[in-house]
Amino acid sequence: MATEKLTKRHIDGLKASAKSYRHYDTELKGFGVQVLPSGVKSYIVEYRPDGGGRSVAKKRMTLGRVGELTPDQARAMARDRLADVRRGTDPLSDRQTKRREQKLSEFIDQWEIDAPAGKRTGRPMKERTRTYMLARLRHHVVPLLGTKRISDVTVDDINGMIRRIARGETAKDGLSGKKRGRVKVRGGEGAALKVASDLSIIFNYAVEKRLIPTNPVTLARKPRAGKRHDFLTASEFAQIAQALTALEAEGCNPAGIAILRLILLTGARPSEIEGLKWAEVDTDHQCLRLAESKTGYSVRPLSQAAVDILSAISRGASPYVFPATRGDGHFTGAKKIWNQARTKAKLPGRVRYHARHAMATFALADGVDAVSVAAIMGHKGPRTTLATYAHVIDGTAARAVEAVGQKIAVAMQTPPSTPTPVEGHT
Repeated sequence: MATEKLTKRHIDGLKASAKSYRHYDTELKGFGVQVLPSGVKSYIVEYRPDGGGRSVAKKRMTLGRVGELTPDQARAMARDRLADVRRGTDPLSDRQTKRREQKLSEFIDQWEIDAPAGKRTGRPMKERTRTYMLARLRHHVVPLLGTKRISDVTVDDINGMIRRIARGETAKDGLSGKKRGRVKVRGGEGAALKVASDLSIIFNYAVEKRLIPTNPVTLARKPRAGKRHDFLTASEFAQIAQALTALEAEGCNPAGIAILRLILLTGARPSEIEGLKWAEVDTDHQCLRLAESKTGYSVRPLSQAAVDILSAISRGASPYVFPATRGDGHFTGAKKIWNQARTKAKLPGRVRYHARHAMATFALADGVDAVSVAAIMGHKGPRTTLATYAHVIDGTAARAVEAVGQKIAVAMQTPPSTPTPVEGHT
C-alpha cells in the first residue's frame, strides 16, 4: 500500500506480482492504482460513505483501466466521486444499479478484482486456475462478445461464440508482450467447452449480484465433454522410461527425472507431483495426503515403486519434495525435461497427461472397480470416473458378457441328465 504521486511514468513502472497490490496518490487522499497479478492496472478511489468515520467500512470503486484514462483524468473523476460522497450520496451503490450496463469485458475485469469465493469450496479460486481462466476469457470471449452489455448477451450469442471457437476463429500463435514470449491459443470443441464453462462462472456471479435474471450459458448448446481415448501404451511407457534413464545418465536434473517417474507411476496430475510437500508424503501408509488438490483434500495410494523413489530423496530445509534450484518455490522444469524425453523416445505427440489417462484405462481394463480407480485418480467420486472413461468400461463389459455368454451357450448345448428314479416310484 505504497503512496506516491501517481504520474504516467510511475504507473508504467509498476510491475505485476503474485498478489494484487495498490499504490495511493499523495495529492488526493483515497485515489490510487490497483495492479492485478495478470498485469491489468486500474484506477480506484476509496471512501467511507454516510458521513465517514472510522467505524464505517471503506468502499473501493474502480474508475477505469490504466491506458484508457490518463492519471489526470482519473484523478479528476476520483475528485468528483469524493465530492459526491461529501454531498451524502454513495457512488458505488449508485453504480450497482448501473452495472447491468457494463460491457462484458469490463465485468470480467470486475470479477478478477472482486475474486469471489466459489460456491462449493467457499474460498477464492486458486491463483493458477484463475490466471488460466482469465486468459481463456480474454483470448476467446472478449474478441467475440466483449463489447456487448452483460444484460444484452443472449443464448444465441453464446451459441454463436461456441461455434466460432470450435471452428478455430479465435486461435492464434504469435509473439506476446513478454520478452521472447509467445501466445498460443487453441480452438476446437474442447476449447469451446472449457470457455463456456469459464463464462458461466462469470454470468453466475452477475446473477448473484442481481445484475441479470438468468445465466445465458446455462441454456446454450455446449459440446459434450470429451472422453479420454488417448493414453500411453505399455510399449510407450517403456520408451519414455528408457529416454528418462538416458537423460539421467547425461546429467539431467534429478528432481525433474524423479517428478516424471512419479507421474508415470501414480497417474497424478503433474502439478500435484511438482508442488508436493513432505508433509503430504506418508510412506508408512504408502500414500500421499494432498492438502489442496483440484478436488480439495485427497488421499492417493502409492505403489511400492513410487514409495521407493520418494524414500530415496533426501530431505532438506525446503518444505517441498522437489525444491526449486533458486528461490523458495518448487521445481518447475519437469515439462521441459518431458519434452526432451518424448523427443528422444520419438513420441512427439505425447504429453504428461497421457500417463494419467493410461493409469485409469489400465486399471479399469483389468477389472478394478470404479470406486478404487476414482481414489487412485483423485476424482470427486466414481461418477466422474464412469463418465470420463465410459468407453473403457463398455469394452470391459463387452468382454465379460462374451465370456459369460459362452459358458451359458455350452450349458444350453449339454443334454440334461436322466434323473435317478426314487425307490417305490415309477
